[in-house]
Amino acid sequence: MYNEPPKMSQQKKIELILLIVAMAWLLLFIFNYVRFTQSKSLFLSFHVTDDSYDDGYVEEYIGLGYIYRRYQRNAIAREELVPFWVGRENPESEDALPKAATGYEVPDNPTGHSKFRGLLYFFNIKRETLGTYKCLNSGTDCEVATSGYDYYNTLNKDPLTRPSESYPISNIHETFAFVDDSYPQETNYGDPSYTRTIYLYRFLEEDPEIIARFADVKGSTFDENTETYGGDNSKYIVKSYENNKWGLINITEKGTIEEVLPFEYESISYDIDTKYYILCKEGKWTIYDLNNDKVLSNESDDPIYDVWRNTNITYYYKTGRDRTVGNDSFVDYKIYRLDGKEFLNIDRTIEIIERENCIIYLTSADKTLHFLDYSGEERYKIPLKFLELEHTYLNNPAFEIDYELNGIMVFKIYEGREKSYSYETVSVNTLHWDYNE
Repeated sequence: MYNEPPKMSQQKKIELILLIVAMAWLLLFIFNYVRFTQSKSLFLSFHVTDDSYDDGYVEEYIGLGYIYRRYQRNAIAREELVPFWVGRENPESEDALPKAATGYEVPDNPTGHSKFRGLLYFFNIKRETLGTYKCLNSGTDCEVATSGYDYYNTLNKDPLTRPSESYPISNIHETFAFVDDSYPQETNYGDPSYTRTIYLYRFLEEDPEIIARFADVKGSTFDENTETYGGDNSKYIVKSYENNKWGLINITEKGTIEEVLPFEYESISYDIDTKYYILCKEGKWTIYDLNNDKVLSNESDDPIYDVWRNTNITYYYKTGRDRTVGNDSFVDYKIYRLDGKEFLNIDRTIEIIERENCIIYLTSADKTLHFLDYSGEERYKIPLKFLELEHTYLNNPAFEIDYELNGIMVFKIYEGREKSYSYETVSVNTLHWDYNE
């Protein structure tokens, strides 16, 4: 005998519909939050631009219960994702560029520090004071600008090679400097809502002047002796205060700012070894030879982290895609030749170290360092005890390169994460593979 299943009550139907709507809203919010962290417009939103301000405009993407707001004003340049009832911030309009503070007392600086009693000091190579800067926006918290990073953070992605601290950008022509005079904020640098205020400042005592304002700055070359960043022949990577896009400028000895690359990139980084620039525009990545005004690579949908050449003068580049598998979050790296031919594509490759005569890669599948020459032949392997590469004063990485000279690489292979654990030393001769022992 067939029994007709009971029909769903009206209340149950309503509850089911509400549950489906709530889940759809949550998924849409998560999707839009990710787009917000990438400074992209919201999906299924209403776009409004208010240009009634006399120092810029404000863009709003109004979604279902929340607003992505982008301030593009001289008085405020930041982004926020807020509930619909949170109104706009509306600070008083500012002139395009503030006036540098003058007429203040400059105390002697016997320590020779770049910051003393709330003032920034600028010196020549003889450590003679050339000028000072008094904070305008941050009380006494301004600093000589350190080299920053973009959303993709390509130069700081690798825990084994990224800088252990933020290093300042050196003086330019002994006349100018980048100053970080960011307004006090609840968030820290790196948070999507944080806004950096960078001034290009002429610090000479007889003629101090703020010449330009940017939303961020990156150095190019790094001087290990002075532990400062410099520019590529006075060319610096800066982010526009108006549209939050990266561009490349040249700063002349007279303080003229020349636009080398327009402010239309989501990312620009400089490769010290090859002197090439790595560009990202509208989500597409390319390698660019500025000296010859030539794009050298095909477009990549994944970030390009590095470019190098081997001993046969063949160029390669490394890409990577952020992945999460279960509880593991990692960058899945790949290597291509500059002409686009694939060289290394092994699933879950979480680390690649490139050298002129070989590459070293690590996958989470076997916890082993693989040494691969450029013919594709595997030459050597080093098993690891664990995979974590992040390291602090409390924790060891899985391995580190302790010494390297003339093709000899000496590795420390740690037994455990805590600093109390010992390590094994392994020497590898990458020029004469038969003599590794």
